[in-house]
Amino acid sequence: MRRAAARRRALYVALFAVVVLVLGVALPLGAAGVVRVAAARAASAVGAVLLVKNETDDSGGKDGDSSGKDSSGTKDGAEKDAAKKDGAKKDGAKKDGAKKDAGKADDGGFEGRDQIGEASADEYVDIGDVPAKGNILAGGDFSGGSYSFTCSLSDHKNSDNPIIAPGKRNGAQHVHDYAGNDSTNAASNLQVLKESSTTCTNGDQSPIFWPVLRDLRGVGPDVGQDGGSLDGNVGSYVEPTAVDYTFHGHGTRAMQAMPVNMTMVTGSAKAGTADGKGANAKYTCSGFGNRMTDQYPICPQGSQLQRVFDFPSCWNGKDLDSEDHTEHLTYPDESGECEDDQVPVPALRITVDYDAPEGRSFAIDSFPEQQHDPITDHALLEYLSTRSRAQAGAECINSARRCTQGSTDDASRAGPTGASDQVTTSKNFANLMATHARAQGGGMPMGGMPMRGMPMGGSR
Repeated sequence: MRRAAARRRALYVALFAVVVLVLGVALPLGAAGVVRVAAARAASAVGAVLLVKNETDDSGGKDGDSSGKDSSGTKDGAEKDAAKKDGAKKDGAKKDGAKKDAGKADDGGFEGRDQIGEASADEYVDIGDVPAKGNILAGGDFSGGSYSFTCSLSDHKNSDNPIIAPGKRNGAQHVHDYAGNDSTNAASNLQVLKESSTTCTNGDQSPIFWPVLRDLRGVGPDVGQDGGSLDGNVGSYVEPTAVDYTFHGHGTRAMQAMPVNMTMVTGSAKAGTADGKGANAKYTCSGFGNRMTDQYPICPQGSQLQRVFDFPSCWNGKDLDSEDHTEHLTYPDESGECEDDQVPVPALRITVDYDAPEGRSFAIDSFPEQQHDPITDHALLEYLSTRSRAQAGAECINSARRCTQGSTDDASRAGPTGASDQVTTSKNFANLMATHARAQGGGMPMGGMPMRGMPMGGSR
């Protein structure tokens, strides 16, 4: 009622103002000011009418603001501010999620990619500054005879690890060199491996692998790929010039034949972030075999970089593998002896030679968060030879001979499964011990292995 009365009064005033305005045109000039004042008041009255109308329409007689003020602008602003805040929260959540999921969902489920880095300068050492103490870390204390075999590198590389991460593509997050079995990848299983070809001349189908070495000045074929630059591994591959595979005797007890299908691991790919746990990295330079280090060695001109992989050789007598892939097969003590309740089996040493890039311009591949720490060097294999080869090798060691498996020089010594099982005796025990003595005094003897398209190994 009050609003209706106010509306009527405003309309009357407005009509009066219009009349006065019309008449004012004819009034003397001195009365014009009065007319203008009246017109202004009339306009104010009209505005009041419009304001009352708007308030009535906006309130709708229901949920309107009892103050009679228009709060729509304030509400819109508040809603926008709230939306901004909500958006900020969502963006913040995304950022927090991105941090938490770094290397996970957005990176295909691969961890550590937010921690990519390079090897530090203090992880390199001039080989001349390494003490001449001979062997370091676990394994490498040999006695008795030995037997060697020859396997060239396979033509394929990948960033899988069928032993540690079976079935997982890019399970290693770094690229491996492969020798032996030609089909090694994430999907490899025993049946597939045994049906595949091998690079080993004695027919051994073992998958053997270790991280590639890279020239950091070059550009690799895996830029923008998993296992390559996406995981912090950059540079061109440095191909080995030679690889030596030799099983050695150790301690004073007779060696038992290496069990077929045995899983063998040396070193730890995660040692850099585990306070060195499991590390067994060994490096040297040709001609400096008595100087071993777990840092990257800088070799003089004419000397080759050598990576040495000493595998464990004390078996628990029952398991071919274990949950951590190491408990079933451990290392002997510093004198080469196994515990009384363990079975001594031949100790495999693999030595890989390279023409290393100059200075600190090389590094091995690693998991992203390991940042190419040299102590993360490692090698793995599943022993897929035959029982006859394994037995012949153990007999060679126990008779203090140096033998080579797979040679075609003496077919009359072929084992029961043919030429691939033959064991030839090429050096007697005295020569073997002399070779070992020379290794301790200076150079590390290299059996030499022809690489595909590469000359025999050894120093240049």
